[in-house]
Amino acid sequence: MRTTRTHRLAAVTAAAALVAGAAWAATTAQAASDGPAAQAAAAAQAGGLTPDQRRRADQLISVFENSTTEIQYGYAENINDGRGVTAGRAGFTTNDGDALKVVRAYTAVYPDNPLARFVPELERLAAAGSGDTSGLPEADYITAWKQAAQDPAFRQVQDDQVDQRYFTPAMNQADQLGLTTALARAELYDASIQHGNGSEYDALPALIDRTNAKIGRPSTAGERAWLDAFFDVRIDDLNNPANSSTADEWRKSVDRVECLRRIAATGNYDLDGPFDITAYGSGYTIN
Repeated sequence: MRTTRTHRLAAVTAAAALVAGAAWAATTAQAASDGPAAQAAAAAQAGGLTPDQRRRADQLISVFENSTTEIQYGYAENINDGRGVTAGRAGFTTNDGDALKVVRAYTAVYPDNPLARFVPELERLAAAGSGDTSGLPEADYITAWKQAAQDPAFRQVQDDQVDQRYFTPAMNQADQLGLTTALARAELYDASIQHGNGSEYDALPALIDRTNAKIGRPSTAGERAWLDAFFDVRIDDLNNPANSSTADEWRKSVDRVECLRRIAATGNYDLDGPFDITAYGSGYTIN
């Protein structure tokens, strides 16, 4: 079960970068040509976000996770946070079953893939919650992940896992809260990626509960005021997480929340693009 995420200033190359938003862009173009009804349907399929808004939310998260707007399917390294190897577009880790689910799904479609041989050890690591990757072995696993990431089917598996494990749960929470702005929904999506959706104190549902207790639900507090309070609650959790093992890394990641707050300050709650952001001292353009 995912409980933590960490910001990574990873060294990446354009050759390795693959943009997940291409499919969303194609859907947007088609919807635009079909008229308002098709655009509304496309937004519904994207969890209450238009395809353009979803693409920009993914770009923002990619900046926070990998310091680039381009989705990093082939990223893989041990960032020494006790969670083994962190890999892929959402930082699927070897110690908590995230990576195992990705590799299992890929192997179910293509049994003869570079990562299939690691399934038994990934199962052992997930069952033990262990960050010891010596049994993989780590270097071979990282090489295999990068190799698999060249396969469009593996990239699609990662996209599907992100939707199932992070995006859809966050959008369900947004629906329950009655959130309508793209920025508020993007913030819940980002929190889902970093904090997870479990029952822990640090997880997204708990952050929402604490925000509601502090200011009331969005329907009474107003969505913008509620979102600002959620920013505060999330920052407090990043600075004081219940999971002490992640405290040092999470304190470094506060600027991902402040970045979204800075977008709110500009009034761009619809995530209309393109727009410029600054995160961790570097500038990016979200298209």
